[in-house]
Amino acid sequence: MPIIQSIARFLQTVQQPFHVIYNISLQKNFIQKMISPIIAEANKPADGSLDETDLKKITGYYGLAVPAVLGEAFCALRRKKMTAQERLASTCQGAMTGLFDDFFDKQRLSDKALEDLINKPDDITGTTANENLFLKFYKMALANAPLPALMQDHLSRVYLAQLLSKQQALPVLSYDILNDITIRKGAESLLFYRSVFSNPLNHKEEKMLFCLGGLMQLSNDIFDVYKDRQQGINTLVTTATKIKTLRLQYSSLLQIGIEAAFKTNYAPGNIRKFLDILSIGIFSRCYVCLDQLADTEKKYAVGFDPKLYRRTDLICDMDTAANKWKSLRYHLKLSRRFH
Repeated sequence: MPIIQSIARFLQTVQQPFHVIYNISLQKNFIQKMISPIIAEANKPADGSLDETDLKKITGYYGLAVPAVLGEAFCALRRKKMTAQERLASTCQGAMTGLFDDFFDKQRLSDKALEDLINKPDDITGTTANENLFLKFYKMALANAPLPALMQDHLSRVYLAQLLSKQQALPVLSYDILNDITIRKGAESLLFYRSVFSNPLNHKEEKMLFCLGGLMQLSNDIFDVYKDRQQGINTLVTTATKIKTLRLQYSSLLQIGIEAAFKTNYAPGNIRKFLDILSIGIFSRCYVCLDQLADTEKKYAVGFDPKLYRRTDLICDMDTAANKWKSLRYHLKLSRRFH
């Protein structure tokens, strides 16, 4: 009976956030046991290349979210639990992420130095605690990846996308170029994170992940609009003039990703669980942030222009009870599109 199916799906959706919370708790324990000792040892030189922000990214952000959200989503798609090797490799990938970004944003390593780190990790000795910690996690990820060469190739693609993104510091950049940079950065990153899971990746799944990865990068840019404005980085968000237009683009990309997901060879039920996790962890939260940006635009009544706004106008605090509730409501609304 259709009404019974609707109720069942609703109950499954309501339970899903608790499943995500459990996965996050599980990953926190794993980090405490396996990753924290490595960080403590790496930080002993205290040369200033690692700070509290770097450590928080490892233990409370990338190292946590990559396995607990993306990794668990990949596992839901194939309907097979994450193995110990996959969890370690995925965690190390997450731990590498912030450190890798620092090579571009803080240390500004040369292209040659970055290429050597990626292509010859066994032949390189880092000159800073930051570099040595990156190499430690990189080697651990490679050692636990089912196809190390494939993971290495995907990291090279992430690097090339990062090089391309340097254009975002230019004063003027066309929409098409910005859009291409955004999609490519996110897509290559998501495919990199997928590379440590043992089930083979086929063309249909790759196409789906390319689209959803681009959407995840746009999601990141939506939350980082204040930081990007301060740093003079052009994104699809900092250059937007109407949040309504940005929201339409976001929804359109999400719909394309949903349709691509259901064209993969996975069972429909697995696809729904996969999308549920991403909706809770990423997409529903972005709609809350888009609401705040739309309210800011309306308050100033001059069109959307981040240069005019205060920090509190642009930073969306997802730790408040009100925003968590809004996010859950958006998730319930979004889930109707794939249930």
